[in-house]
Amino acid sequence: MSHETLLARWNEHITRRGDSCAVSAPDRTWTHRELADQVAGLHRLLTSADSGEAGQAGGAVLVVCADPVRAAVALLACVAAGRTVAPVDVRQPAARWAAVLEDLRPACVVADEAGAEALTAAGVAGIAVLRADECAPGSWSGQHLEPAALTDAGYVYFTSGTTGRPKGIRGSLTAVAHFVDWESAEFRVGEGTRVSLLTSPGFDAFLRDLLVPLCAGGTVCVAPTPGLPVGDALVRWLAEQRVEVLHCVPTVFRTLRNAGAHAGALPDLRVALLAGEPVRASDVVWWRELFGDSKELVNLYGPSETTMTKVFRRLDSSDASADPVPAGRAMPGVTVRVLVAGAPATDAIGEVEIEVPFALPGYLGTDEGGFRPPNRYRTGDLGRIDADGTLVLLGRRDQQVKVAGVRVELGAVEEALRDHPAVHDACAVTADHDGDTVLGVYVVADASAGDDELRGHAALRLPAGQLPSVLVRLSAIPRTLSGKVDRRALPPLAAVRAATDEDLPRTPLEQEIAALWSELLHLPSVGRLDDFALLGGTSLAMARLLDALRTRFSAEVALRAFLLDPTVAGLATAVEDARAGRPAPLTKEASA
Repeated sequence: MSHETLLARWNEHITRRGDSCAVSAPDRTWTHRELADQVAGLHRLLTSADSGEAGQAGGAVLVVCADPVRAAVALLACVAAGRTVAPVDVRQPAARWAAVLEDLRPACVVADEAGAEALTAAGVAGIAVLRADECAPGSWSGQHLEPAALTDAGYVYFTSGTTGRPKGIRGSLTAVAHFVDWESAEFRVGEGTRVSLLTSPGFDAFLRDLLVPLCAGGTVCVAPTPGLPVGDALVRWLAEQRVEVLHCVPTVFRTLRNAGAHAGALPDLRVALLAGEPVRASDVVWWRELFGDSKELVNLYGPSETTMTKVFRRLDSSDASADPVPAGRAMPGVTVRVLVAGAPATDAIGEVEIEVPFALPGYLGTDEGGFRPPNRYRTGDLGRIDADGTLVLLGRRDQQVKVAGVRVELGAVEEALRDHPAVHDACAVTADHDGDTVLGVYVVADASAGDDELRGHAALRLPAGQLPSVLVRLSAIPRTLSGKVDRRALPPLAAVRAATDEDLPRTPLEQEIAALWSELLHLPSVGRLDDFALLGGTSLAMARLLDALRTRFSAEVALRAFLLDPTVAGLATAVEDARAGRPAPLTKEASA
């Protein structure tokens, strides 16, 4: 399956089954024909070379859409136009926007309302912006396949870099097609198959969740945004949408267990595919106790640099006691090696190298990294290949970690804090608390800069998913004689940060909410005016928080209301309003 047939395969379903459901979104459904006509409308703007509206002909397109459907339309239109597409999360700090624009140098931007607001807030100017949500539909035809057949312009996804600057990972449509073809065949994704889309458009797994069902003639089931469903809400959504194939990170998967999902709760689901974080034996135990062999649980592994999954394993009873749970064996056409002193080895610990059947473009604007032309990538992951060819992962060689499925460079977190004039030293770490990975940072800083100031400084430089939830002040970072951080001498993350007396929650409801925050963020205490995001609260943690409010307080708090005042005190007010049936305020002033 070559790259041009991504659109060609979808076109077959547009032609034969155009009235069948392509996308099931929270606000409406889209048939394959309706979605294709939206793509044709945006394609028309992108290819209007003489209009001046679409920017430099043939240049890269930055996609800034919070709405997954609008992002999908933009992505498909870029593929049809032969344009390099670079989707990003709309929640970027100002410094990151500047770096993305400098490195990508896009010819134009495609944005929806939320994306346009984010660009304005970041001060982005001087570049053509096309509004995906205001574009009139066109008329899809076979002619839209011709430009895509001529070039593989590929895509770019930005991830964290070791210096704090985002790193653009280049990918090819040929590589995406290779993956789509494999998953469709391996897990019987065909016409009418309903596949979940829980991924933000700013992550490369969005390509998987979108293109696998579309190219197979299935249905993309788009989760509600901006609040990701977790726990009870995820169970209900999966059942209501009749999802058959679930893609998610293990952290989200575990919320199903915490919600007490029972054997009859997911009648249509037949396979859950987990990627982005290590799967634990306890995950396998719970799943098999619930479903036995009736529903598959699959472990997926593959770095973004090699385009999504390259190793997989159907987890069985032997994995219920494995430590660690094996990553699996290579998919067809892929070779996985473990290198010891640069040579392949079996039953020895070394660096994992992946060889794929297509060229790897590497990083945007640099030759750095583990790429070995034309088609090999040294991942930085440590692992072992057993005698039967099964890969077992054993950590990292560098400072890269995963937090709730988001790739984080500890060095980038440290650099963001060291950039503050009051900070003399910093050391970022992770710790495991009750099955969650917690990101923390130890700092040596002048007393003139308070914790809130340091957190706010980091928030201007790091995306929300990379902000540390715990900040520990030390008089000095302990180091060995060679100058390296002595991590064994660092105090435990959980032993720090207590709110001052005047900052303590005041009412019983505030105290309950503060306790819930402490539980979710793994903090010993929080203050009533602490900002949830600055404490390291990710979008997943936010979704879990709102789900817990629904369960514990019988209060349906709107995400908008929480974002207006993301503090314990503000959330207590939002809970009281929800209980009393009062509408959520439109502005922060109205909520005061």
